[in-house]
Amino acid sequence: MSERYGRKVAFIQPGMDRLEECKRVFENSALYDWYFKDTNFLEEWLKGALEEGKVVAAVTSDGVIAGLMICQMKGMFAELPYLALLGVRDSCRGQGIGSRLLDVYADICRQAGYDKCFMCVSHFNPRAKALYLRKGFKPLALIPDMMKAGIDEWVLMKRL
Repeated sequence: MSERYGRKVAFIQPGMDRLEECKRVFENSALYDWYFKDTNFLEEWLKGALEEGKVVAAVTSDGVIAGLMICQMKGMFAELPYLALLGVRDSCRGQGIGSRLLDVYADICRQAGYDKCFMCVSHFNPRAKALYLRKGFKPLALIPDMMKAGIDEWVLMKRL
């Protein structure tokens, strides 16, 4: 249980029984509006990641999933760790949940023997980009239309 920033959270690997709660983490977010609205993409992605044990969730002391991430240990160049998705429930934003999830991601990567890790951040998400830069990620490249037309992605790397 982590109490940094005044909010107790535990980090777990949720099961498929928490799929709906995992989806709700992304409600009321720009990420949802730009990528997932009017599609089944989020649900299908989360289902696969939950089945494969790639989801790490931050759970509050009252059992609510406050945030989550999908870690792909060989997701960058099919060889290096990649943080494929990170989200924090709208009622929990600004409480350090995203920062702590990033710490857990870095710890997972270090424990697996990696000396660097990667992620992307969309151009429409400057608040998230600022957090990632504060946490030690460095921009490597801006890729226009990387996943979807009209959305540019910053590729970020952190040395561990």
